[in-house]
Amino acid sequence: MWRLPDDNSKAVISASEQIHCAHRECHLRLPETAIVFFMSRGTDYLAGHYPAEELSEPFPRFLNRCPIWEIREENLCFLDGGRGAPQAADTVETLAALGVKTIIAVGMCGAFDERVHLGEIIAPQKAFVEEGTSLHYYESIDASFPDADLLRRAVSLFSVNTYPIVSTDAVYRQTFRKEQLWREMGAVGVDMETSAVFSVAGQLGLRAAALLMVSDIHPEKQDDPKWEWHMTREMRDHLAEQAIILARGLMGKP
Repeated sequence: MWRLPDDNSKAVISASEQIHCAHRECHLRLPETAIVFFMSRGTDYLAGHYPAEELSEPFPRFLNRCPIWEIREENLCFLDGGRGAPQAADTVETLAALGVKTIIAVGMCGAFDERVHLGEIIAPQKAFVEEGTSLHYYESIDASFPDADLLRRAVSLFSVNTYPIVSTDAVYRQTFRKEQLWREMGAVGVDMETSAVFSVAGQLGLRAAALLMVSDIHPEKQDDPKWEWHMTREMRDHLAEQAIILARGLMGKP
């Protein structure tokens, strides 16, 4: 528990103050829907296949400013959300300060349960919190959740499964014993950002959901075949396309 229960003081710096600080004045105003990629080259696909305009100012988050694009006819924007829970939270806070109301998080997860298969897209029904960022937003939190309506829409559009997942900060501490415990909790895979996206969005009053593709299958036992990376460009492109279909569906477009 890192959020103090009796701490009503303001943060030393807010996303809004960061955006408009003296050395980095920003004039961006974004559409209400944002697709946020937590994987490499997701933005490349949308920028190359849709009439996307790179905005004249970079996205002004605290951790590593980056390009951001707008598809005006779709009334949405998209960007790379970074890697890990701290940068995910920074991205969500900055998007909120710039007018975004709905976030579709797009990324990958490593699976450790036989219920899911390589290349499958899931829409997590909840994300167990094993990252530290969410603990600064809530006095106590074990799991965070997507917006219920967005989750229902994703399921209706794609007929995807909605298993729980885990989000962790520690890439090299996903031990065999820990993954067995995660399976017993009902989780099927692990990533680094989703629980923070859900928890911070919930704290700020935003709607958020996630589409995650199973990029690799973890061995369940130490003598099983070793871990291998299997994500391909075609798989990334397919996932990016599903994200914009969901965004269009939210706005009532075919």
